[in-house]
Formats: sequence, structure tokens, C-alpha cells
Amino acid sequence: MRNRLNRIALYTSPIIAAYGVAPVFLLNSIDVVPLIVAYLSLSLLIAFFWWLNIFLIGTELKSINRYVVSYLVIFISQSTILSLIPSFPDQQNPGDFLLYSVASTIAINTIILVIINSELLRKSKDIAEYEIQNLRLVNLEAQKQVLLQQLQPHFLFNALSTLKSLITENPKKAEGYAIHLSEFLRYSVHANQNDLVTLERECEFTHDFLTLQKVRFGEALQWTINIEQEEYQKIIPVLSLQIVVENAIKHNTFTEKKPLRISIINTGSRITVSNDKSPKQVVLKSGIGLRNLSDRYRLLTQNGLEIEETENSFTVHLKLLER
Repeated sequence: MRNRLNRIALYTSPIIAAYGVAPVFLLNSIDVVPLIVAYLSLSLLIAFFWWLNIFLIGTELKSINRYVVSYLVIFISQSTILSLIPSFPDQQNPGDFLLYSVASTIAINTIILVIINSELLRKSKDIAEYEIQNLRLVNLEAQKQVLLQQLQPHFLFNALSTLKSLITENPKKAEGYAIHLSEFLRYSVHANQNDLVTLERECEFTHDFLTLQKVRFGEALQWTINIEQEEYQKIIPVLSLQIVVENAIKHNTFTEKKPLRISIINTGSRITVSNDKSPKQVVLKSGIGLRNLSDRYRLLTQNGLEIEETENSFTVHLKLLER
């Protein structure tokens, strides 16, 4: 902060000094040499005012006391100003000259204080925004943990019930189901440690999730994943695809005669997830999953999720991020 204020002082001191001597130059007939001397002297004096006010920032004085000390030093310095510019203007009107000198130095110091206070306010705003950003990140991380805790017990109950049935009915199919379940749980554990993952890993995780759900729902659940190979190395918020897909399964009713179709494709720099819409008659819509995901995107890209909803379909656009 001090370095920035010192740079501002270096730039503005000559400019403010030029404004300070301009009225005297315009209203009086004076030589060039005294004008240059006055300009340089005033520049140095303004630099002193800057140094004084920057120094006072580092003290424990309250703002009002800092202002009092600053202006007090200005009044004491008034005699110095008069001695530096003895020929401005001629001494026919010493009262007017004194008034001009006092008013100009007060004005200069006020300008300096305004600039300093605006910089202090900007810094305070930046600090506040940084702290708010950190709090939002902590809050989102807590929400992500809640989502994982909600996902695993409920999902595990259904998954283990399905696995138990498969072991009896189709041991071979049960083995494949257990492999997908293992991969799903491994990714869920690692999701605690990451905010962003490659699209490839997220697609593999979502595929495992859908495969497990397929065993449970059979032909009532259908999906397609069509993504260009070069897009797989881009990154995406962890659990983002799974959250959108789970939202579709959770909030819609579907049967083998009227299946739920989910489409995952890339459109430009986005992943588009669409599903048929057949809302359940009674369902508790917390909205935590999509709201959390939208907040995470807003932190990363300044924009939330893009959601399109019609009478027959529900679509979510997920922006792909560069490494």
C-alpha cells in the first residue's frame, strides 16, 4: 500500500504544483526564473505533504486525529511557502497573497487526503472481497461434503440391496456390479480432496453411476455420452456431471414403456446434459445440488449454470474450463 501511495505521490506532485502556480502565472506578469523556482519548490512541498500523510497512516492515530495533525503541520509550513515564493505576487496586496497561500495549501492537502482515503477504501474493499470469497469457498466446500454424505449412505443402501439380489440371481453380473461400485466409491472418496477434475475422470465416474443405476432400473433408464476426444483433458468441477444426472433420476418418474433418456454431449466449450421431463407428483425439491454447483461455477467463471427448461425437457449447460 505504501509503495502504491509513494508512486502516486511521485506522479501527482508535479501536476498539483502546476495547478498551484497557474493562477499566479495567469494573473501576474512575472519572470520565467522565479516561476520555475516556485514550481520546483511547490513540487517539493507537495511531496512533503504526501510523505507526511503517508507516514501518519502508519501511526495509531484515528482518522480525525490524523487529519488534525496533517493540517496543523500545513499551517506551520505556511511560513515556508511564503519564503519559497517571495515574488508571487508583488507585495501590493499582502493580505490577498496570504489568503491565496493558505487556501491553496489547504486545498492541496485536502486533495492528497482524498486520494489517500480513496486508496485506503479500495484496499479495504479488496480485503473484504477476498475474505468474502474465502468464506464462500469454505461454505461451498462444506456443502460439497454434505452432498457426499447425503449421496453415499442413501446410494450405498440401494447399491448393497441390489448387489445382494444379484449375488443370488446372477453372480457374474454381481461381480461386474461390484467393480463399478468400487470405482464409484473410490472416486467419491477422492472428491473430498479436489475441486476440479478432468472431464475424462468425471465422465468415467458418471458412467459408473449410471451403470449402477441401470442395474436397478433396467431399460427404464437410458443414456448416451457423445463427447469429442480432444475435450476430455479439459477440466470441470468435481461431481458436476453426476449431480446433474442424479437430479434427473431423482425428480422424474419413468418406466420401461416410458424411459428416462439422458443425453450428455459437448457443444462448443460446454457440456450439455439433457433429459426428458416427467416430474414426480410428490418429491421434496431441496435444490441443494444444482444450487451448490451453480455457486461453484460462479466463483470459477463469474457466471452460474445455464439451465433451459421446457414442458418436455430439462437441460443444463456446464462450461468446460482450461487448465
